[in-house]
Amino acid sequence: STQHPGGVIFPLNLNSMLPFPTLDQLLTLPSMAATAIFFAILWCVYVDLSEKRITQKLIETTWWTRAISPTKSMMYNFGYPKEPNKRFPDGVTERSARDFYAALISICVAHIFCATPMLPVLIYGWEKSSESMKVLFVLGTLADLGYEIYDAIRFTIRTFATNHPAPTPIEFFVILVLLHHTTALILVIPLNLHYVDRFEYHQTAVALLYAASACYLAGAYKFTLDVYEKRKDFVLYKIIVLFQLAVILYTRIYLWFPAAFGLRAHMREQNDTTFFNVATVMITIFSIFNVVLVIDAVGAAAKWLPKSFPKSKKEKNDTATLVRRTSATGIVTPALQYLRTLETKRKVKAGVHVVIAINRLSSHASSVSSSKNKKD
Repeated sequence: STQHPGGVIFPLNLNSMLPFPTLDQLLTLPSMAATAIFFAILWCVYVDLSEKRITQKLIETTWWTRAISPTKSMMYNFGYPKEPNKRFPDGVTERSARDFYAALISICVAHIFCATPMLPVLIYGWEKSSESMKVLFVLGTLADLGYEIYDAIRFTIRTFATNHPAPTPIEFFVILVLLHHTTALILVIPLNLHYVDRFEYHQTAVALLYAASACYLAGAYKFTLDVYEKRKDFVLYKIIVLFQLAVILYTRIYLWFPAAFGLRAHMREQNDTTFFNVATVMITIFSIFNVVLVIDAVGAAAKWLPKSFPKSKKEKNDTATLVRRTSATGIVTPALQYLRTLETKRKVKAGVHVVIAINRLSSHASSVSSSKNKKD
């Protein structure tokens, strides 16, 4: 067991129970690369089996018929065609909607699986954590990296392979792989090698994984509600929209920006130029991604909160339109339907300006801090 300085005993000594590697053994480039690839293979097996099982079980539920339409709308928002075309000869079918919905659920489980081993280090801090806790944290990050590797390969194949049975739109690939997955793909192993003890790293890793799971699950459940005939479901839908907004604001603004730019400032103070430059690019990309997500979630809440329970046929049609337009809110790949419009260009541009402004403030604060340290 592990004795916490406050007197609490934390019964966690996995090295005596399982053949776990030591932290020094794990924190090497070959070891982490091999571990991430191992997890990628495990995810390949798990995701395939779980998605097939969930897809089959959905037919047996009483609510799936209500979830079909918003699931298809979300797919349209993500770039899937509303009408059959050469690449999607059958368009978006009920079966493809079930596959997509099943993928949402399996991703939730994957994110929770990756984040949970990291919790002890986040709670106790790196210095006060046991060897086993530290190993669990690193394994959690590598499990997430393995998932990103698997998912990036999977959607790259589905996007660019000719005559793939389950093709993916290029818009979905750009947001999911290029703007989202690349952050973990490029930064996880270097962060583990050089900055694994930093609280900012622990906080963002755990918070973003749990936040994504919460928004995925809330979004999936939201699709099962009957907002046209049941007032209770209508109110619950609004509550979920607010919940998603709160989670997104808290994790992707309140936590993300101070932690990300704080870690970046620390790299600058350490004169780690190479890592500083790479991290700046990746943090900027992911920050723009987060700002666009926030803008989308705020817009959805602004449309839903003042809306009254629909009674007439016209009001129900208006509600159905709103459900379609906001079906992707809270999902980690936000508002793809806007990426091909001028509205999104303005959103992305606004996001860039916000990130640049925060970046300048962070650099200024870092410079002031460095100047004070030199004077002292």
